[in-house]
Amino acid sequence: MKQRQHENVLPPAYEGVERHLMAVFYSGVYITSADIVKVGKSLGLDLPMKERLALLKQIMKHAHENDMKPEMMQGFIQLLQERAKIYNDLAQNFPAAAPLVQKWIQKARSTALLLQREMRSNPYE
Repeated sequence: MKQRQHENVLPPAYEGVERHLMAVFYSGVYITSADIVKVGKSLGLDLPMKERLALLKQIMKHAHENDMKPEMMQGFIQLLQERAKIYNDLAQNFPAAAPLVQKWIQKARSTALLLQREMRSNPYE
């Protein structure tokens, strides 16, 4: 049972990123299990569909152990950029929804910038 708890422990450098990606309030994007599996596949992982947080922790652990943090972050940045583009199209097609959708776009872009900073950061600082 203790080993299972150890599997869910993230390196401290990933904890803030995890919270940010899982909360729509912060990221502006709901990241589905399928989205996380897709990012995992880009890292060479074959993940089964299961709870989002468990999948994200598995990907982050794999990225940490295999020195793939930049590749993982880039996968999520690409996902956020794709969603921001979809939101932009939505705002253009439905002008009445634009004020709300612009908030989502801003949050998605801010999260992508956060991930870019994290990608370049030194985990030992």
